[in-house]
Amino acid sequence: MKSLLEKSLSLFDLDKVDKDIYSWSGKNVGFKRIFGGQVMAQTLIAAYKTIDVKHFAHSFHSYFLRPGQMEKPITFTVDRIRDGKSFSTRTVKAIQDGEAIFNSSISFQKEEKGLEHQIKMPDVPKPEDLKSEIENRRALLEKLNMDEGDMPMFLKQREIEMRPVEVQDYFNPKKLPPYKNTWIKAEGKLPKDLISQQAFLLYISDMGLLAAANNSVGVNFLTKNFQNASLDHAMWFHRKIDLNDWFLYSIDSPITRNARGFSRGSIFSKTGDLVASCTQEGLIRLWPEKK
Repeated sequence: MKSLLEKSLSLFDLDKVDKDIYSWSGKNVGFKRIFGGQVMAQTLIAAYKTIDVKHFAHSFHSYFLRPGQMEKPITFTVDRIRDGKSFSTRTVKAIQDGEAIFNSSISFQKEEKGLEHQIKMPDVPKPEDLKSEIENRRALLEKLNMDEGDMPMFLKQREIEMRPVEVQDYFNPKKLPPYKNTWIKAEGKLPKDLISQQAFLLYISDMGLLAAANNSVGVNFLTKNFQNASLDHAMWFHRKIDLNDWFLYSIDSPITRNARGFSRGSIFSKTGDLVASCTQEGLIRLWPEKK
């Protein structure tokens, strides 16, 4: 039986249909609609299949155009925008029923030496000193005398272990500071190749990035009549990464307004190296109660 991590990695196994055209016809992941992280990772994989030199992704920009339908296959078309000595550029569309559900522009670069600087990692407790998100949620249900069987999605196991620095009471939402720090590690062994590591980081970067924006206005995924959906997502890869060890996902939200929340994420290795950065804007709608 495949582990949750193995099932997630199998999402990256695309079939070639024709030159620069690939497809995914396996089981999609998500709830009601395809999880955005899945499609982001798959477009990166499709783009890499058209890169013939030692250029590696450094910049990923994308838009979520339509909800992905869980029960249908996805076709990925790659446009070879440019192949240069130092940089290569690709545009990828994800298509269902003849309509684009997602598109991305990805830039690849050869490895180069140059001037360096980076910000410091936040001073937060080590992962070994923190409880997992599942442990925190179980404790919350126990405190409220709630049966775990009544909330299977609340305790859903994932392909990663998350240890939050700031623990939330999801059943008693209130306005919180617009930031969130979480230690994350793969539940199992990830392949060491850079393509798999980058694709997996893209995949999980869509988990909770808008949470800091939600915190700022006192809502979360359990809030009644609340709508949250990703609109766009960008990521910059700064270094080679190894997600088999703990890394810190440090998120902040500068602004929430006009039914949109904006969040920024910095991803640090356990030793303090900034390995990637990301941003996301998403819908934050609180619909009025129906009379």
